[in-house]
Amino acid sequence: MGAKLSCAFVDDYGRITRKVFGMEDQVLLADYATAIAAFVAELTPMTDLGLVRADLILPAVGEFAATAGANVDVGATISGFLDIGGGKKASLKIPGIKASFVGDDGSIDLTQVDVAAYLAMFETDADFNISDGEQVSAWIKGSLDR
Repeated sequence: MGAKLSCAFVDDYGRITRKVFGMEDQVLLADYATAIAAFVAELTPMTDLGLVRADLILPAVGEFAATAGANVDVGATISGFLDIGGGKKASLKIPGIKASFVGDDGSIDLTQVDVAAYLAMFETDADFNISDGEQVSAWIKGSLDR
């Protein structure tokens, strides 16, 4: 399945570096935790760096191909009000947004069916979150990044 262990390390100057290690598939999540704990124990005497975090990455779905002309430099930012109240705002980045979602003025139509469906995944009581685990109560605007 292609599980990975992503480790973030810190040096004495506060600089962070990341390294991803491939893992063999395990039967249970507990087996992954055991393997990761053993890995960290063996890695500790091998490096002067500090371990900031170790994250298990499990592929959840298959891949999809890039659209012809796709460009990683093209992105959009959509902002909304967080559902914690107080008028706090947060932003959601969309990498490589399709040109068909971008208006002539660089705005993103938040009511367009595909855009709205994606944004709904981050709204109150949905499955995903942004900004420190919070969700969005209302979307404000979206625009192409500069």
